[in-house]
Amino acid sequence: MKSYLQKFKTKKLLLILLITMIISFISGCLYVAILSKENQALVKESLDNFFTTVQSNKINYSKSLFRSLTNNMMINFFVWILGISIIGIPIIFITFIFKVFVCGFTFTSIIYHYGLKGVLLASIYILPHVFNLLLLFILTYYSLQFAIMLCQYLFRKKEGNKQKVMKRYIKILTLTTLLFIVSSSIEVYLIPFILSLF
Repeated sequence: MKSYLQKFKTKKLLLILLITMIISFISGCLYVAILSKENQALVKESLDNFFTTVQSNKINYSKSLFRSLTNNMMINFFVWILGISIIGIPIIFITFIFKVFVCGFTFTSIIYHYGLKGVLLASIYILPHVFNLLLLFILTYYSLQFAIMLCQYLFRKKEGNKQKVMKRYIKILTLTTLLFIVSSSIEVYLIPFILSLF
């Protein structure tokens, strides 16, 4: 009975995260439509600057890689550390929602400003970000699971193999760190090269 209850709780958490991700992405997509003309012009200018830099091959690769790695690692360690704190649960959710929202906003902004060509550009540009979201989804899931386990241990005195769970949690951090490095490398070196072909 306990195993069935545990499986239900696990599936429930996955379902909540999936629904949250879908709603956040759609909200990001729709947000483009309610932006003021001034803000839309700023977004268009930012996108134009990026694609111009790509086309002219004026990218500072070392600086871009450092910036991408720093952003990804900060999110990675931030969410992981929040998982070992009781107050981290709502902040983990907010971080996840924000990152998905931004991804949806970026994807739709490119399509909105560049039309049919934008669909291809957005699909290519968004690839490493989708991969990052997948990693963040996994990390968020295990972070929430770990935080919930801590709450149950402290407030309900529920027993469990905490050492085993902690080892698995550290493995998740190691795996996501390595994959974020790969993702940053793809984002900085491969994606601009592909975009420059268009």
